[in-house]
Amino acid sequence: MKKIKVLSCLSTLIVMALIFFFSSQNGNESSEISQSFTIEIIRFAVRILHAGGGNETAAVEAVHWFIRKTAHFSIYAVLGISVMITVRVNTAARGAKAWLMTIGFCMLYAVSDEIHQLFSDGRTGRLLDVFIDTCGAAAGTACLVAAVKLRKRINYKFDWWITATVMIMFVIFAFSSQTRESSDTISKAAAGWVAELYNKLFADGDTVITAVQMNYYVRKTAHFMLYCVLGCVSAAMMIKKGGYKVHNAWIIAVAVASVYAASDEFHQSFVDGRGPLVSDVRLDMCGAVTGSTLYAVFYLLAAEIRDRRKISGR
Repeated sequence: MKKIKVLSCLSTLIVMALIFFFSSQNGNESSEISQSFTIEIIRFAVRILHAGGGNETAAVEAVHWFIRKTAHFSIYAVLGISVMITVRVNTAARGAKAWLMTIGFCMLYAVSDEIHQLFSDGRTGRLLDVFIDTCGAAAGTACLVAAVKLRKRINYKFDWWITATVMIMFVIFAFSSQTRESSDTISKAAAGWVAELYNKLFADGDTVITAVQMNYYVRKTAHFMLYCVLGCVSAAMMIKKGGYKVHNAWIIAVAVASVYAASDEFHQSFVDGRGPLVSDVRLDMCGAVTGSTLYAVFYLLAAEIRDRRKISGR
């Protein structure tokens, strides 16, 4: 319990320090950061919606104010959640009292933050921002209370295997959302490192491998390995969380990974410079089969070892 108290206080201080840091930036620095973020959001929306031919500058000007205010709202929502947890674990306050203490603290900090901005070059203090910040804190605490009540109602217990499966799917989705140029930059950097390592260990005379030659193999290996891990954790999730027998868990894990591979390739058809490839789906399926098979074999061997130990213990 002592660790939770310390961590809750520390997280609150970190969020407060982050808000203080952003408020310490001058007007030009703050505007450049928010504008660059706005540009990335607009470009992402254009790729998803296949919109084109518009004026990007005009779009940035139209959305920029909304992005800045959303940033205010979001970071104070995080602060509200952190302060609410801190209040609950470090005081006897509960219910409405804890909520009012949290909102009051966040509102006072928002006021002090706007005053702080008066001393930053090119920045001003606004009552509107205090109102938005306070609303963000209220929304964050409301979400926290709702999440706690929902957790109690469904009696959910955190599970590492479910979390790992979702996280791997998210990583795959994130890589597939990159443009061809961005994806090539990452794979070429990895290919350069692999080629350099290979040449140091195995190159003989003038026979060397370049990053360009290695790039294709690096990209396909990444496909295989990501889906190998997805197949492995999916099989583990089906056995440990779903209670399926090994062979059923294996079939479901391979099916889930295969369907996700097909949907991921379809998703790439909406990304600039990317496109769906049936060969990649086959490669992903091979990775999923390998990963789920490895876990199934491991699980069966571990179960046999446990059974032998029980027999020998008798």
